[in-house]
Amino acid sequence: MSKRQHWQHDGDRAVRRPRLVPKKHLYLALDDWDNGFSIHKIDADTLQDTCTDLQFGFPDPAVLRLPAPVRLLHMAFTALDSNILIGTNPHCRQTPALLYNTETAGVTIGPRLPLTLLDSNVITVAAGGTLYALTTHHFNEQHIFMAMSWTATGSDEDLSPRPSMDWSWKCVPSPPPFDMEDRITSYALHPDGHTIFMSARETRYPFLPSGTFSFDTKNSEWRCHGEWALPFQGQGYYDYELDAWVGLHKDGYICSCQVASRSSTSIVEPEWKMVKEKLFHKVPERRLKLTRANLAYMGDSNFCIVECVLREGVEYGRAFGDREGCLLHMSTFGLKYDHRGELRITRHITNSYVVPKHHPAFSPVVFWM
Repeated sequence: MSKRQHWQHDGDRAVRRPRLVPKKHLYLALDDWDNGFSIHKIDADTLQDTCTDLQFGFPDPAVLRLPAPVRLLHMAFTALDSNILIGTNPHCRQTPALLYNTETAGVTIGPRLPLTLLDSNVITVAAGGTLYALTTHHFNEQHIFMAMSWTATGSDEDLSPRPSMDWSWKCVPSPPPFDMEDRITSYALHPDGHTIFMSARETRYPFLPSGTFSFDTKNSEWRCHGEWALPFQGQGYYDYELDAWVGLHKDGYICSCQVASRSSTSIVEPEWKMVKEKLFHKVPERRLKLTRANLAYMGDSNFCIVECVLREGVEYGRAFGDREGCLLHMSTFGLKYDHRGELRITRHITNSYVVPKHHPAFSPVVFWM
């Protein structure tokens, strides 16, 4: 556990004493029980390479279990600072959203998902204490772009039943520039901490990139950067040591991508590299059709990837429920450039868990918090 020094006054003397910084953990959201979902807290230091030995379930109980308000409907999980925002039923406005604080292990009621985000595929990215949510494709309608932040409620009376500050959703004043036929395929936060890059492809011609755009959260301005797309799928994470975004390539490999300039417009996509070793999608016939692998950034060129697959010998139709027909692979690894400038994997550890799975379309989600 790391320590930071701070000053504490003892009478007339200022005494330097260590202040403990909370240790970070992996938090894993799973659909591993028939009545709902679980969040597991995992100490990354205790993970050992067990790729040849299967573990049945997790060694420790879940830190949070969430009964689903509607059976067999999924929940949505995303992160903002030290909080995990949980949409208990993303298809219904009446069910609440929850906020699980990983530092206090407390649960509070969060803001309900806006009606315009219900029943839609949404990407989320945190920047500057605000959570931005954008529909990836909105059924031949304009994409919806909204932001959730901690704002004043207008109530400052001591006896008022309303708090003076609370979480709330608001529409972003600048509409996204994507066409109605575009689908958002990849996104990443610039190392400046306030510029979000997003790439889109046409739904009718997914092999043709519509372009990459950036949104400056400070002045709510959009900028077009050219008709190219970021090489990874979903979210990419900036790593200082590599000075690059890192994400999941569609073919099962990890890739790094040069950070795009906030000011330039180019017809040429940034330079990118890919590792030679597959970390997911290793056995195509055991892939679950409706799920995807998820990546978490752990700092200092360290990452974690989770993927749920069929157990060997189990048919797809018999994999779900309490049959323990699925296998969860959790891999932690480091990245570096070798002397030839090639992207290499280091410190690769894989743990495999036999887990029940109840929602065919729910992908396990992992956070580093």
